[in-house]
Parts: sequence; structure tokens; C-alpha cells
Amino acid sequence: MSGSLDTWIGFLPAVLAAIGVLAVPGFVLGFFLRLRGWWLLAAAAPLSVSLITVASVIAGWTPLRWNILPVLALTAVASVAAWAWMRWVGKPVAPAARRRPAGLRVWAGALAMLAPAALITWVLAHAIGDPTLINQRYDNFFHVNAIQYVLDTGNASPFWVGTMTSPGNLLFYPSGWHAVASLIVQLSGASVALASNALVFVAAALVWPASIVLLTGRLLGSSPLARVAGGVLAAASPAFPYLPLHYGPVYPLFLGLAIAPVAIAAMITVLRPHRAPRRQDAILLVVLLLPGVALAHPSAFLAVLALSVPSVLALALHLWRTRARTRDRALVLSGMIALGVVGIVVLKFVRPPAQEIYWPVTGTLPTAVGEVVTAAVFDYPVAYLLALLALVGAVTALRRPTYLRAVALGMLVIGGALYVIVAGSPFETLRTWLTGPWYNNPPRLASIWVITVVPIAALGAQHLVRLVVRLLTVSRLRRLRGVIPLALGVFAVLLLLGVNSGALRQAQTDLHVAYGNGEGTDGPILSAGEYKLLSELDEYVPEGDVIAGNPWTGTSFAYGISGREVLMPHLLMVETPDAAVINSSFDTEGDSPRMCQALEATGVRYILVFDGGEFMESDHPDFSGLDDLDDSPYARLVASEPGAELYQVTSCGLAN
Repeated sequence: MSGSLDTWIGFLPAVLAAIGVLAVPGFVLGFFLRLRGWWLLAAAAPLSVSLITVASVIAGWTPLRWNILPVLALTAVASVAAWAWMRWVGKPVAPAARRRPAGLRVWAGALAMLAPAALITWVLAHAIGDPTLINQRYDNFFHVNAIQYVLDTGNASPFWVGTMTSPGNLLFYPSGWHAVASLIVQLSGASVALASNALVFVAAALVWPASIVLLTGRLLGSSPLARVAGGVLAAASPAFPYLPLHYGPVYPLFLGLAIAPVAIAAMITVLRPHRAPRRQDAILLVVLLLPGVALAHPSAFLAVLALSVPSVLALALHLWRTRARTRDRALVLSGMIALGVVGIVVLKFVRPPAQEIYWPVTGTLPTAVGEVVTAAVFDYPVAYLLALLALVGAVTALRRPTYLRAVALGMLVIGGALYVIVAGSPFETLRTWLTGPWYNNPPRLASIWVITVVPIAALGAQHLVRLVVRLLTVSRLRRLRGVIPLALGVFAVLLLLGVNSGALRQAQTDLHVAYGNGEGTDGPILSAGEYKLLSELDEYVPEGDVIAGNPWTGTSFAYGISGREVLMPHLLMVETPDAAVINSSFDTEGDSPRMCQALEATGVRYILVFDGGEFMESDHPDFSGLDDLDDSPYARLVASEPGAELYQVTSCGLAN
């Protein structure tokens, strides 16, 4: 880690704020929904995201500025409604569910949370190095700037955030990540960078393990072995939670997938054909969970639907077998046909526009199959232990099938098939139909695959441990009964050592590259001097003044880092006529009437010039008017660092 101890201590308020924002609203609502135990722990964050995102939509329709108050108000209203539901509609919790958990169960739960939290935190801390840094990847121009945009405009609605890059366009953009991060900034006083990183740590190290452990327990039962295995294996694959943090980064999808397992577990409960005394309560829980998943990112919502298909098929098969009458079977068949039609409609109309589905395959069909089998999706090193346990788990599910094991195996098949199709299928029509909703993007499907492999791998770990136990004699088991908690801890440690493989080290390296090597060194987009100047902009640029610059050299990061508005907050955005005049011809026509009109209309008073060149080739608008202002009569140098200069506009009567 390159950051000092004081830097990491200063990071703690943002982390605590992130925990509070993601835990408290959902915990309160979950309590009034009579969720208890692991359900309450795991559902707190997804319910919080639902409350926050829905509150952002409602607040966006009012004059209220975005802050924690709309969230608290909606939490209070939802909690009262939940109490009323449980009072007059819901079913009471069974007495067995109200018993205090046994010590071993509590110990297993603690291991299931602490073990993955420790490993994921270790990987992230060493990868990021310094929590004051930002991820220097393409998509993060939008994400860090959108957080600042929410803070400046007081609006976090998904129908507003997109106006940052498309003024006047109120089309939907999933803004759950930005709404949550902006609350962290407000409650902790942290910078956008600190808040963003705090949300990364909390979602990856706490929210995701709790979610996947819940799903694992729902599929395998709540045995201590299954719970610990599910928790440790949450940290086993580089494809999630690490891949979406450096690829893109696709923060909204990352948040959506981190909470998706809870929604899948609730769907399994709703669709299970056997007796379910609180089915109506589970239906209500699904209704409350899905807005958060969908508004975090629609692709995560589609993942929930896709991974719920095995539960739907299992329900249909059960009804077909238990309903002998022709009329009943006709209803089952009609229902399945109707659902199939709905699925086709969803695949047709929910996927992104054709021009956004352009990602090619990453290899051949056999290569993609090999990546799935060896747990090396998206060309990561083989995760040997995860692959072995998944294989053992799949064989166990086939040899000793149960209803829930069949559902788990079906999820694994769907997750693996989607990845194989997107990464290696030579049939573009098939890719467009089945993986188009995820932009035909292999990394996104690789992350979704992890949700499906963890429960099966946990089943494999559980099966192997039970094989070892059977080798012990009855007398030995009696003598060892008192050290079962210690044995469970050893099991967790051994799993941790096994999953900390070259695959995770590669994920750590990839994320480290995205953040750069720390203060004083160059990153993938910004040089050390450029980053330093951006962090000092608030000392030179008054609030309200706008900064111009070529975004393809990294100047757009100025908004999220310094809080000072920029003319081009993203690489791909609508360039207004006034912005086009400044970008293309300020150096030669800096005092023309048209330029003065553009400067007045946009509020541009400063210009950033970075000498490092553009970080990637692209067919983009002309920014040549901002390239070289060393001897310009229209601007004066006010600050500089190696490779970076800040100029103040002096033409058009704007000089001080």
C-alpha cells in the first residue's frame, strides 16, 4: 500500500458512512418485514439501495435537494406499510425461527463474513494503494463526475443524471451508485474519490459476501459448512468482485450484482412448489428488492431474471407431475408458453440499441468452454481450487439430486452457457438474442457466472469435508465434538489459503494498474504532474467558473477531483455549438465576437492543457484550439506542474 497510515485512518469516516447508508435504512425496513437472522443481514443493503434509488426518483420530481432526508422519509413510510402488511396480511414467524441461534451457527456466520471481508479488503487495499486516488479508466470519467454533478445540482434521479452529458435529455440512466456515493460525501465530508472507494470496499467486502452466503444457504441449507464455504468462496474468483472494478469500471453493474443474489434467493422462495407458510411475504420482499437491483443497473435485473429460470422450470415440472388432469396440465403448458413469449419480448426490447452491442468474441467456442471449466473466465489464470470444488459440487448435485440442488445446477448451466456464447460463439444472431442484453460484453457475463458457481463450489467443499468426516470412527467423532468450532475455523483458513491464488494476484495487479502506482507516479491516463494540478484546482479556480480542456488527455477528471465544473465532463457527450467553438478555435480566434459569445454562454474562464497526449485513439470532435497556449494573447498561465498547465482566459474583457 502506497498511502500513509494517516491517509487510511482518514478513510474510515467515509467507510463508516458507506456502511450506515447501505445498512440502516434496509435494516429498519427488513425488521418491520419480520426478516431475521441471515435474511435480515443480507437483505439490509439491497433494501437500502431500493429505498435510496426510489427516493431519488421521488425527490427528483420535487424542489427538494438530494440528501438523506428523502431516504429517511421513504424508509419511515415503507416501514409503517411493512408493519401494516405483517399485522393484517403477513404470517407470523415460526417459533423455531425466533430461537436464539446456537453458538456454532453464530461462529459459522462470523467466519462466513469475516474471512471473505479480510481477503477482499486485503486485495483492494494493496491494489488501490491510496484511497484518495481515483480509478483512471474510461468509464470513470462519467462516474466520478456524475457524483459531483449530483452534489452540485441536488438531483440524483436516474432521469436526471444523464443530463450531465446530454443537456435537456431526460432519458433513463442507472444512477443508484451515484446516489449512494453522494450521500456518503454529504454524511462524511469526504471527497468524491474517498466516497467512491469507500463504496467499493463496503460493497465488495461486506455486501457481496452476505448476499452470496444467503443464496448459498438457500440452495444448500443453513449448515455451518455451507455458510463458511459460501463466504470464503465469495472471494475466490477474480471475475467478481474485482473484474468490474478495473474493467470500465462498471460501478453500477458491480453494485447491482453485489445485491442480486438476495433477489434470486427471494425468487427461489417464491417459486418453490412445496409448502411455504410465508410465501406472500416473500413475494412482497421480491417486489421491494427488484427496484434497487434494476435502478443500480438493468443488466443486474436481467441477470436475476435469467438465473430465476431454473426455479420457474422446476416449478412447471413439479406442477406437471403432480397434476394428472388434462385441464391442469393445459394450464401449466399455457403458462410456460406465455412466459416464453414474455422472455422473447424482453430479449427483443430490453437489450441496448444495436450500435451499443459491438463487443466481439474473445476466443473460440472450445476456449470459452475451457475457461468456464477451469474457472478462468475472461482469460484469467486458472483458479484451481474453485474449479475443483465446482466440479465436485456439480457431480454431487447430479448423483444425489434434490429440488434445490437441481435449481443450483440449472443456474450454473445458464451462467456458463451465457459466458460461452458471448465469449466464443461464432453465431452473431445467437449472441445478439441471448447475450445482447448485456451488450455482448464478456466481462459482464463473467461476473454473472460467479454468482452461479459459488453455491455449487460450496456444495463441493461441503461434500469433501463430509467424506473426510466419514473416514473418522464414531469414537473419534465423539472426542472431536468439542473442537468442532476450531475445526470450522481451520476449514475457513484452509479455504482462504487455497483461493488466494495467482488468479487473485492477477486481479490485484489489474486493479493496481487502473489506479496508478500512487502519489508521485504516472497512472494509465494522468501523469503525476497532471494529477497533482487537478487536486489543486480549487485553490486557483473560483466556484462557478468553468474549465475547458481536451477530455481525451484526462482533463475531464478535474470535475470529480476538484469539484470545479468542466466544459466536457465526459468523453462521449453532446458538444454544444458554443463548446465546439471554444474547443476548436480558441487559440486562433480567442477574441472574436463568436468566441466571446461562447465564453459568456458556457462560463468558461480557465483552460487546462495536458502535454501527455491523448490516452487512446478515437474519432472525436476537434480540440485543437486548446492544445498549445504557451504564447497565447488570449490567456495567461496561473499554475503548472510537470506536463500540466492551467490558463486563465484574458480575452473578451475577462482579465482581472
